Amino acid sequence: MAHTKKWEARTGGANQQKKTGFKQPTPGWVHVESGMSGCEKELMCFGVNLYDYKWESTGQKVRVKDPLHGEIHEFPVTAVTINGRRRLFAFGEYCMCIFGLYAYQY
Repeated sequence: MAHTKKWEARTGGANQQKKTGFKQPTPGWVHVESGMSGCEKELMCFGVNLYDYKWESTGQKVRVKDPLHGEIHEFPVTAVTINGRRRLFAFGEYCMCIFGLYAYQY
């Protein structure tokens, strides 16, 4: 539950992402991890725990493909600054309590 509240505070909640009718995912985004919301204590990406950094909304959205079911979803794009370098990731729910994490391939 704590994770869900952290995520909602940082991204504006589940209402910002939704299933869409788009047929293709946005190029350049790579699936990093999927799992159950509230179970993870770390959210590892770019070699760091994303929970240790301030998340900044970019106001953009990206289309990503659920690796298990193949459905296309739209997730908000978030930025973090790691060692002076801005990194982009997309994090959201495929369905209730099941999340996906994607990183922009630099």
